[in-house]
Amino acid sequence: MRGSAAPIIQKHWCDDQSIKRASVVVVPAFARYLRSVASAEGAEPVWAAPQGGVCVHIQRGEVIYMGVVSTETAPLEVIELLEGVSQAIAEYIGQVSELTIKENFTTILQLLSEMVDSGRAVTTDTAVLRGLVAAPSLVSRVIENVSGIGMGAERRPDVNTSATPWRAQGIRHTSNEFFVDVVERIDAIVGADGAAASFDVSGDIECKAWLSGMPDMLMTLRNAQALDDVAFHPCVRLGKWEAERRIAFVPPDGAFRLASFHASADALECALPLHVRATASASGLDNTVEFGVEAGQTGGRRIENVSLHVPLPALAYNIRVQCSAGAHTVSSTRAPQVDWTIKAIGPSDRAARLVVHYSVRSAAASADALPLPAASAASAAFIGFEVPGFSASSVKVDSLKILRESYNIYKGVRYVTKAGSFQLRF
Repeated sequence: MRGSAAPIIQKHWCDDQSIKRASVVVVPAFARYLRSVASAEGAEPVWAAPQGGVCVHIQRGEVIYMGVVSTETAPLEVIELLEGVSQAIAEYIGQVSELTIKENFTTILQLLSEMVDSGRAVTTDTAVLRGLVAAPSLVSRVIENVSGIGMGAERRPDVNTSATPWRAQGIRHTSNEFFVDVVERIDAIVGADGAAASFDVSGDIECKAWLSGMPDMLMTLRNAQALDDVAFHPCVRLGKWEAERRIAFVPPDGAFRLASFHASADALECALPLHVRATASASGLDNTVEFGVEAGQTGGRRIENVSLHVPLPALAYNIRVQCSAGAHTVSSTRAPQVDWTIKAIGPSDRAARLVVHYSVRSAAASADALPLPAASAASAAFIGFEVPGFSASSVKVDSLKILRESYNIYKGVRYVTKAGSFQLRF
């Protein structure tokens, strides 16, 4: 679905009656629900639809991935499937948008058919999918758009049925390279004084491998004891991890996610890389909120792409904004909001300030208009940022060795910590 909740492409794995109910009743009802909330971030990921269905959705960029569930199913299982679908489509077609989805309609439909069978997830591993669905080419897209006939069936690759289905035999590269990205996300709820009421760190170990032959890799992590609830790629041999806390694996060719993890609370220090504070005041129907943002504990690294999103009451008007750094935008539509962006904040930079003045129409104080008293004033802000080179969990790649192959490889490791669900409440 596009951001406006209008469907772009649909795929069903059920009987005709269920398809009709989903298309005619559930999907339009879900679209109306999304349009009723102030922002997509405020929408419930699991929503009870009419006639007994349940809608589970995630949003990645401007595209919403939504699944309709009609039987008892774990919501996290559906969310994991939708996440795998979004990643597989992105690897096949690059940047995902309404235009690129329509240009690669046949390929995406084939991917959905292979990833799910009779409503059950089969695989979202792109290394396996490459053996089932050919990647789109310029020629195939032109012919498909002109004639409406897809070429995927004519160029269907052979299926790999070896002991390592994620890696084909006989791979050769002129340059052997292996890159690792450790991407961590901080989920936190911060009070008006900047103190964290909750703090959680999760992350992914993303890899890109262009290696010849059938290499066996051995990765050693620093502070590996901090990892908890680790989900590995099928290529990882779990026995090695459980015995030595080292990751042994035969990597797929290309990009893949080696592991997803949650950092143990016992091994974490509640150190926020970005300090955010807020002060709210009101005089009658006039309100003022002042925000202060400055660098926290980042090991001397700069914080980039800082953003602050402030939803305002639905009846807010006369919105006036002042900021000491960065740029701001004001939306006075049905869902008034203020967005503040700062390109970078250094460890020694002075605290940046944002002051938002707004008034609320008198109807906001009426119980008939808005029964919730909190709706008459802003009470939360959503923060975004990223810190290149910083690891919030202190988990780092200590060594990476290649076994069973005699050639040398070029290796690279990068770290970045981003804001996940980072909220400021005041």
